[in-house]
Amino acid sequence: MLAVAEKIETERKIHAIETSELHKKNFGQYFTPYAIAEFMASLFPVSNNDLNILDPGTGIGILSCALLNRIKKENWNNPSIKLSAYDIDTEVLENLTQNLIEQKKNFTDFDFKIHNADFLEKTSFEYSFGKNEEFTHVIMNPPYKKILSKSSAREFCRYFGLETVNLYSAFMGAAIAQLKEKGYLVAIIPRSFCNGLYYKPFREFILKNCSIKQIHLFESRKDAFKDESVLQENIIILLQKGTSQRDVKISYSNGADFESLIEKYYDFREIVNPFDKEKYINIPLPSCLLSDDFFDCQFVSLKETGISVSTGAVVDFRAKSFIRKNPDENTVPLLYPVHFKNYRTNWPKESKKPNAILLTEETKTMLVPTGNYVTVKRFSTKEEKKRIVASLVSDGDINASNFAFENHLNVFHSDKKGIQKELAFGLIVWLNSTFLDNQFRKFSGHTQVNATDLRNLPFPSKEKLIELGKKLEKYDGWNQELFDSIARECLNEKSAAANF
Repeated sequence: MLAVAEKIETERKIHAIETSELHKKNFGQYFTPYAIAEFMASLFPVSNNDLNILDPGTGIGILSCALLNRIKKENWNNPSIKLSAYDIDTEVLENLTQNLIEQKKNFTDFDFKIHNADFLEKTSFEYSFGKNEEFTHVIMNPPYKKILSKSSAREFCRYFGLETVNLYSAFMGAAIAQLKEKGYLVAIIPRSFCNGLYYKPFREFILKNCSIKQIHLFESRKDAFKDESVLQENIIILLQKGTSQRDVKISYSNGADFESLIEKYYDFREIVNPFDKEKYINIPLPSCLLSDDFFDCQFVSLKETGISVSTGAVVDFRAKSFIRKNPDENTVPLLYPVHFKNYRTNWPKESKKPNAILLTEETKTMLVPTGNYVTVKRFSTKEEKKRIVASLVSDGDINASNFAFENHLNVFHSDKKGIQKELAFGLIVWLNSTFLDNQFRKFSGHTQVNATDLRNLPFPSKEKLIELGKKLEKYDGWNQELFDSIARECLNEKSAAANF
């Protein structure tokens, strides 16, 4: 079995090197390193019943072989094993076939069928007529590729009762629909489904049909697929169909070798807040990675503070004819992320980005009146020290009656006007606190910081925010230590040990 594992891993590495990025992109194809495949296979409970396994998007059979190798090594007493393998890429079929033929030698009753067919199209047709197979186990690394609203893939998903925006969530939904009751699914998928508006139907689909048994995190966003150009952070998830939800195991490893593995059980209410209408999936970080800040105060929603957040109104490529490199008498200031440094506004600035936008009838609706605003960049990565960095626009920073924010900024405002000064300063403290950054990292694994995500975070009351702001006003040099110190002082620090 060791020789088989080494052979498959060698084939994977050759594929990663020799296959063009265009080919991988077209198929949404990124093969799983064998060490990760072994870990995924290890998550299934031992079963002595007949097995009917599904591997959609099989590739060269890495996941299937890892599971079959485990079954053989641990001497599961299965009367029979069936495997359905799907892949539309004809270039992988020869290796896939040979790898599964090798597996047949290890079992007395093992049969496999390779489908060189569109998994969604074939199974949705069969499902609609009640002729689909039901699977006891699914192991999968589904393709990652966006799907358009009018595409056939969207239509195929609807047969399973799912509306979604990416092939990976479409494959997951189709696989869940075809699982037997109490069947298990293990998948390595992007973490992007945990939050955001577009994946809400998918989150609801999972929670309606399955219980979440385990979620595994990798420290590095790139570690799971370090041989590939993969930007998404990936997680491994174990689901069981049709069973009641209990505590969830969260596991964590520094790398794909799974050394120094950390595991802890969490009450499901810590994973999905029962009062959260968006059904965000929060994944707590290990206590060793968390700040010690924990606050004994009543948190409220952003709406309850009287503050709103939205993206900047100027989409620069659409407003290209109105944008100007430098300000003049017919323009108003235009603020990009580049115009913020050390939590303050730095405008105008010599850079590749413009500094102004023409004042016309067409652009008037994009403007805001001068006042106090707080901005947060819309794009950051997991590897950055802070995912949320908030900066202040004070009413003295812009020498104009109106100005505009570019679309790569999230803007905190009060009914499209400036915020009370102390309240804006308080937001600077809270949004830049280490505690809030950790809260954000629980549910966000992709590169965007969306306005919807910011609305979903906890906030101190308006009165508490003003208290934070009044403290901050006394200081000129702002830094992380100052923000955390003020937050602890005003929000009653408690030990975090009992909570993580």
